[in-house]
Parts: sequence; structure tokens; C-alpha cells
Amino acid sequence: MKLFFAGLAAVCAMALPAQAASAQIAAAADPVKVLKAQLVPGKGVKVTESSSITLDFTVDDQAMQVQVNTRTSGTLAFGKGSVRGADLRVRMSTRQKGASPAYRVVAEGGNAYVTNAGIAKALPGVRCWVHAKTSARENSVLDMGVTPASLQFMLKNASEVATGEYAGTSSLADFSNDKSAGEGNVEFRLYFDGRNRLTRAIVDTTTSPDDDSTAYDQMAFHTDTRFSGWGAKVKITPPAAGKVVSEKKLDAKTRKAVIKAGYPESGPF
Repeated sequence: MKLFFAGLAAVCAMALPAQAASAQIAAAADPVKVLKAQLVPGKGVKVTESSSITLDFTVDDQAMQVQVNTRTSGTLAFGKGSVRGADLRVRMSTRQKGASPAYRVVAEGGNAYVTNAGIAKALPGVRCWVHAKTSARENSVLDMGVTPASLQFMLKNASEVATGEYAGTSSLADFSNDKSAGEGNVEFRLYFDGRNRLTRAIVDTTTSPDDDSTAYDQMAFHTDTRFSGWGAKVKITPPAAGKVVSEKKLDAKTRKAVIKAGYPESGPF
């Protein structure tokens, strides 16, 4: 999901210059300061996100395409300066296989817990959650929010296209501050309410392979994230230990059953 926030949509032909837009934003409440003020322990925001990854490639001179779509909704919980927890409902689908069963994921720090009715039925005894672990820094479940740094970059490279609406473009390397990110273009659009709180972020990223040895022709990432209920009291509570089984401890039969029931094959991260 980090690529999804690597930039924002096309600039309107009648847009103000980026410098004028930045000055106009600063005249009101600074959106970056507004966002920072929200990122405090005990607070959170509701999110709804539609995203997709589209891969174009060629096989025997025939153009092919694979697309994975994801629909996510739920709540993000903040710590000091960042997202620290999440309680989300996720449904994935592909053009080839249709929709997979939806699942719920609760994430906190470097932990993620996944369940749905089918997963609970497939697990032994009273256990109904599958637990996966990574480092807190690599927990991509918590990457749905826009950080103050990324928001500041986008606004600096944006122009106003309507009241409370800004659009801009960037290279993938510039936005990610990583020259090794590869060739890619990012288009983005941001929407704010009357108090300059972010209400929507649309991001489109297109990447191309660095050389002919890569197995795809083009990869496109799209995400449309909506935010509401800024400042609500939020507390993310992990499931009780007795209800949890580690993903690493699943035997082959049980693992196959939980994946069929909707558990992501590559894990929740």
C-alpha cells in the first residue's frame, strides 16, 4: 500500500501555480499542522478504500492483463505522530477468479490477527484468529493513512483545481525519496473539508520495467481513500491469546482450509 500514497491525479488546465496554491493553503489552517494535531494516542479516523493493481504483460506476442481489486473499510487508531492500530474489513477480487471471502484484520504494532466465519470454523478448538507477525515498521496494514511528510510533499507539488481540492504529479523516485524506486509516474488528487482536514486521497502510480528482462510491460496502482470522523476516540484491542493460533503453527491441511476461507495466501502484510 505504500506505493498507493506515492503521489496524486492530473492537474487541471485552469489550476493555479503550485506556489500560489501553497500560499493559499497556508493562509487558512495549514493542512499538515491539522493532520499532526490529529495524530495523538486515543484518537483515530474511519477509512474506506478502493484499490487495484493492474499488471500488463505479453505472452507469445499476445497482450495479457491481470487485475487485483481490494475493498477495505474500518478504523485507524493513532499513536504519537502515526497510525499504530487498525480494525478493518477486507475483500479482494480478481477478474479471473471473482471475489474471495471477506475477512477482518486487527493490527497493532507488528501484529495482525485475521478472522471470518470460515477461518474460525477451520481452526482447532475455540481458536478463531490467525496471528501473523512482522516488525512494526513493516506492518503494511497500518499504511492506509497519509503521513504529515507525504501530505507536505504532495501539497508542495500541487495546484488548486477547486475549493478544497488540489491535484499534482510527481516521479515515483521523488515522492518516495528513493532513487532506486525505479521508473514511475504518480498522479494525485487531495480533498479537504472546511477545517482543512483530509477527506479523500486519490492516487495513481504507473511503473515500467527497468530493462527487457522484467516479466511485465507495465504495472499500475490505483487507490481511492476516504476519511471521516477525525478525532473520534478509538481503541484497538487484540483478540484474547486463547482465541489465537500463530500462522507459523498451522499444519498443511489447516493452512489450506483457512486460505480457502479467505485468509490471504501471502499473509496480511
